[in-house]
Amino acid sequence: MRDAKLRGMFSSVHALPAVVGACVAPGHGPALLLALSILTAGTPGMAASQVEIRLRGVVPAVCTVSVSNASSNLNIVQGESGTQIATVTELCNAVSGYKVSVESANGGRMMPDLGGVGIAYSLSYDTAAVGSGGGLVAERAPTGAARQSVLSATLPASPQANAGNYSDTVTVSISAK
Repeated sequence: MRDAKLRGMFSSVHALPAVVGACVAPGHGPALLLALSILTAGTPGMAASQVEIRLRGVVPAVCTVSVSNASSNLNIVQGESGTQIATVTELCNAVSGYKVSVESANGGRMMPDLGGVGIAYSLSYDTAAVGSGGGLVAERAPTGAARQSVLSATLPASPQANAGNYSDTVTVSISAK
């Protein structure tokens, strides 16, 4: 009886096996369900004057950070005071907001390449508070828009420092709250 109803929906009796056969192929289970729901909806006694289709989508949280105008040459002998070392662009669409962390690999010390004690310095980043381990953490409310902030360094004058190259690596990271 069901086959007769289904055949009546097609102008050609041969079209039905081709359509259903194509939907039954391995890996096409959802297509079969869709095809059967469409066929069932057109069956006499099962018709409706209105149908609702719920659409859904997902937007994953994406947080990125980039750096421009980076300058890494600090004057150790004369010192630096609030010298801009980078402009950081933050972008995060997380609903609960995000945080930006700034960490020094050497714990806020410019270390000489030949070894030694190093020279302490400090970083500042927008309205960031000092976090655990001496790093900086800036808490942000959700906006979805890009935000630029300045990363600065202050280094006391050290005219007695030993000759040589001094360095540290600063890492800026961003994560959803």
